[in-house]
Amino acid sequence: MRKYITLFFSVLLFLSACSNGTPSGIIDKDNMIALLTDVHIVDGTMITVSQAPDTLYKYGKGKYQAVFAKYHTDSAQFRKSFIYYAANKPVEFADMYDQILKKLQFKTDSINKLVSKKNMVNGGKPNLPAVPNTGSTPHMQAPQGVSPQSNVVNPRARFEKMQAHRDSLIRKQKNKNALPAK
Repeated sequence: MRKYITLFFSVLLFLSACSNGTPSGIIDKDNMIALLTDVHIVDGTMITVSQAPDTLYKYGKGKYQAVFAKYHTDSAQFRKSFIYYAANKPVEFADMYDQILKKLQFKTDSINKLVSKKNMVNGGKPNLPAVPNTGSTPHMQAPQGVSPQSNVVNPRARFEKMQAHRDSLIRKQKNKNALPAK
């Protein structure tokens, strides 16, 4: 009986070692590189969106679905492929990410060249949208945390303002609960 158990596990080990191919449903390496590049570009565009979970879902879902549709896949197959490459082929996965970083760097450099060329045409001035005069009337002033030049919310200033408000509320509560001095 012991011989049969040993023989069974030996055959099982031998058969499992013989399968070098990728399982079905795994995205091939070249498509995975292109797909991951586009996914990371979408990730980069999501930085400008509010970090509230509902907002990320609302604006991000369509962008990711468009990327998956472009490569004729879905999020489940992408996740399965990502886990497969990360767990079973870590060296190949690292090489894939080196190629992804090169592609992203190339795209960033080409965008920077276009922007600098456009600025040279404009006489060195960036092409910004017209901004209303913020000093003339009180209702036209930009709120704190908003840059009047670009009308983009500065998340750091917003965070600091909220933190200062929270701290002032805590101080008021402590003063209210403090024992009177004798």
